[in-house]
Amino acid sequence: MQHIRAYSIELILIGALLASVAFFGYLGVGLLRPDVVNEPFSGEKALANASRQLSYGPRITGTEASLQTGDWLVEQLRLLGWDVVIQPFTINEQVQGRNIVGVRSPTSRPGASVIILATHYDTRLAADADPDPARRQEPTPGANAGASGPALLLELARTLDIEATQHTICLAFFDAEANGGLPGWDANIGSQLFVESLPGSVPRCAAPRFVVGLDQVGAVDQRFFQNEAADVTLNSALWRTANTLGLAARFPDQSRTMPLGVTAAFLDAGIPTADLMSTDYPYRATMADTLDRLSADTLGVVGQVLETWLENTP
Repeated sequence: MQHIRAYSIELILIGALLASVAFFGYLGVGLLRPDVVNEPFSGEKALANASRQLSYGPRITGTEASLQTGDWLVEQLRLLGWDVVIQPFTINEQVQGRNIVGVRSPTSRPGASVIILATHYDTRLAADADPDPARRQEPTPGANAGASGPALLLELARTLDIEATQHTICLAFFDAEANGGLPGWDANIGSQLFVESLPGSVPRCAAPRFVVGLDQVGAVDQRFFQNEAADVTLNSALWRTANTLGLAARFPDQSRTMPLGVTAAFLDAGIPTADLMSTDYPYRATMADTLDRLSADTLGVVGQVLETWLENTP
């Protein structure tokens, strides 16, 4: 009788152990695959992402603040279940930069076409457009021009339904983009290197179907105009999505000439591109490009448009 009781207790303990393993395994799946919970894009969470970047200080290429920001971006992408590719490079044999690319593909569609969403995470090393000449050698805080794009893409990484997109999605965070026009610097170094190195550098992101660039996407009451140099069909699809969502006032059906940005090298390579960016943000390259210039509402609007477009693109 004692042996039977001991055997029964052992069975009970084994059953409890298996139940515990199953329960924590279930929790682990939730942690490893955060997409099982379909949450809406949050402008507030995107704004918190921007605040985190500003907490590191000016993110000038090659500085400790840039390294810390990049490490944080890599950590967040991996926690959200994205594969991460780091592309290091050297500028003028002195300054170390690195592009960071998050990649996810739908399991239901092997060999899916590629869509790249691109931004930059570096900030300008001199506030050369500041109204105060005494401050023009100081590094910019880079809230809208620097933090808003990565903030938005990180939140999109959390909420995007990859299976619904039916595309391989590449989130590209480029470095060394913000110092064009300053002595010793070219514009858009990171994105140019990325395009020139394809397909070898990031094979899963080779031959993209579309590239959408994001820069200065979070200002209060910001409106978005189509880039005159961008792909007409892609522009139409994005702005039609905004109109369907009742956001025509924020996305007027008008075009503007825009400065060269993170999509310039893709455009030169003949890849269809579009840009979501400000054409009239007054605080770019100034010391006033601070967190209070950003709006959770604007970030939420842009995130909603991108998420809806991506999850409904045939």
